[in-house]
Amino acid sequence: MTLRVASYNLRFGGIGRKAAISASLASLQPDLVILQEATDQPTVEWIGQRLGLDHVVVGSGRSVAALSRQPLDSAWHEIGLGRSALELKFRLRDFRIFGVHLSAGLSQRGESRRMVEVSRLLGQIDASGGGERTMIVGDFNAIAPGDGPLMRRLPLWIRILLRFDGGIRTEAMSSIAAGGFADAFRLLHPDDPGFTMPSTEPSVRLDYIMLGSGIRPLLRSCELMNAGRESALATDHLAVLAELGLGEGLEQTF
Repeated sequence: MTLRVASYNLRFGGIGRKAAISASLASLQPDLVILQEATDQPTVEWIGQRLGLDHVVVGSGRSVAALSRQPLDSAWHEIGLGRSALELKFRLRDFRIFGVHLSAGLSQRGESRRMVEVSRLLGQIDASGGGERTMIVGDFNAIAPGDGPLMRRLPLWIRILLRFDGGIRTEAMSSIAAGGFADAFRLLHPDDPGFTMPSTEPSVRLDYIMLGSGIRPLLRSCELMNAGRESALATDHLAVLAELGLGEGLEQTF
């Protein structure tokens, strides 16, 4: 048995694009989807029903939501101004997923906000049992060391901002790695740029599935949704999908 976990940013709540979004996600056959910019509850619920992911966790005024094939316990944790992490617990209590949507901005100002959010997130993970059997999934709005974007494809205003505000920063993803989490996509694709945005012509990687040490042995695959017209009609991000082989005890949950 396997567990297929996806991360997907809906962009502006996905309003008016729910059919395209659900079609894109259906091609991945996920068991659990962590959504970002999931601010319109009717749209989120409609997508869940369309996919057969009937257990929906969505909060008023919150960006992160979850769609699941099986029921999960959930809790919200405030990690920054207008930023919440969604903690999901399986029936096996030491296996958890934290869904996140960190602050945007690739330069120093954005990274400073993300560093506060990451610090609070890691503190919450430590306080509630540690990260060994934990996944962090979502749109981190951050660049990992060695994963610079294709600068020539970035809008001119972003390139100007980066030049005058410290350039590309990687401290947030470095802090998450130092907290014991490994990048699922990079573990299996060391040389693939893995760009996830924009979906029309990807040039930067902002979306990650990060695995604690106890989850990493379960990883079977980690792939990106195909770029192209259909993906672009749905939203401006590509989904990331990780497949885990269910170890002893996890098969009792899915």
